[in-house]
Amino acid sequence: MKTIFLSLLFLGFGVISDGQKDTSLVNRVNEMLKLTQLKDIERIMDYTYPKLFTIVPKETMINTLKNAYDTELFIIELDSIQIDTIFPVFTIKDTSYAKVRHTMLMKMKFKEAFDSTAKESKEIMVSLMETKYGQGHVRFDPGANSLNIFIIPEMAAIKEKSAKWTFVNLNTGNPEILNMLLSNQVLEKLKEFK
Repeated sequence: MKTIFLSLLFLGFGVISDGQKDTSLVNRVNEMLKLTQLKDIERIMDYTYPKLFTIVPKETMINTLKNAYDTELFIIELDSIQIDTIFPVFTIKDTSYAKVRHTMLMKMKFKEAFDSTAKESKEIMVSLMETKYGQGHVRFDPGANSLNIFIIPEMAAIKEKSAKWTFVNLNTGNPEILNMLLSNQVLEKLKEFK
């Protein structure tokens, strides 16, 4: 569940697909990115797909995100957030959708210094995180006492009729939540964009 909440935060500035002409979508993504960089969790909820709050109450989500950013062991900082691609918009049953891919650097800054002689434990920690985020995407920065993780998350942008664009994480680690939020037809269409 925490992965979904964290992944909702992961958006950024950058390159936009040549086929993308929906300026309202681009503007909403950019607004959310600014809020993400500021860690303004309450305002980020205004950009979250409202149907998600029927599964997880908004206050629970806000508290979970705040707790995820600052745990007993580490503080999370987000850096270098950039849009990779906004894929073309498509419509199914009066609702518009688009896939958004972005990149970011997540820094897990540990509150207590890691033992500089514990090379093996650092390597194990990096290796475990690489199983989730990919080979070469995780490194330990001894100077900052942080685990730095390069992430390439994907989100669905959703616009129902006259509403504003909202977003939900396309985290494949939680398919049950995605199945509650989006129809199989929408999910299959989103998979077409690579």
